[in-house]
Parts: sequence; structure tokens; C-alpha cells
Amino acid sequence: MPITMLIMAKRKAGLTPEQFREGYEKSHSRIAVNLFGHLWTSYRRTYLVEGHRFAESATGWAGGPAELHYDAISEYILRDAAAADEMIRIAVENLDLIKEDEALWFDQVNSWSVTTESLEEDLTAPKPPLRRWADITS
Repeated sequence: MPITMLIMAKRKAGLTPEQFREGYEKSHSRIAVNLFGHLWTSYRRTYLVEGHRFAESATGWAGGPAELHYDAISEYILRDAAAADEMIRIAVENLDLIKEDEALWFDQVNSWSVTTESLEEDLTAPKPPLRRWADITS
């Protein structure tokens, strides 16, 4: 069964969003692909540009990566648990290289790697009636 991982990345203090993106694309992601790419079925990096806080979206407030707390969210999908085990083994063997490069671009204390559980909506399926939660639970 595939395993989906997310990297929620915050750039290192002193780097502009453009510098961070260039470093991530030209250095860190290249190391990752070279070491682990054969274990992944996909790898996507998404750079955050602007966000709207739910409570304030009607007022037009918008914030950038600083207010959002992250600069990029990356997703990679491992083939299976054996691929995850192999990735850990390779990471341990190359930890100095990985951490050295990571320290150039990432706020390591405030960046995270997480395992996710995804649900995908079938948008071609018939749509159920629009109801509020209170109507569903009563």
C-alpha cells in the first residue's frame, strides 16, 4: 500500500522566498531525487504564495508565507512499507549530506515531515443533497 509523506517547510531566516525556492529546487530536491527517487511514485513541491485566514477571508485580508508559517509543502508517495524502510536506511547512511544541505535552506526547528492519510473524492459521482452538520446528526 502506498505511503504519502508531506514536508511542511519553512525557509531559513535571512532567505527570501526566491532564494529558498532556488535552493530547494537546485540543491535539496536534487539530493532527494538522487537518493530516494527510485522508491517514490511521485514527488511534488508546492510553494505557498498567498493565503486567506478563514475568519477574515470575507474582509479581503491576505497574508504570505510568513503569516502562513510555511513556505512550501512537498509531497512524495512511497511505493509501500518496504520502500519506506529502504528510504530510512539510505537516509541514515547519508545523514550528514542531507542535514548539511537542509541547514542551508530550512528553518529545521519549524519544518516538519509527516505521514498522511488521504481521502480522494470521486467528483464524477452524483452529488448528495447539500446539508448542514446539524441536519445530518439530528
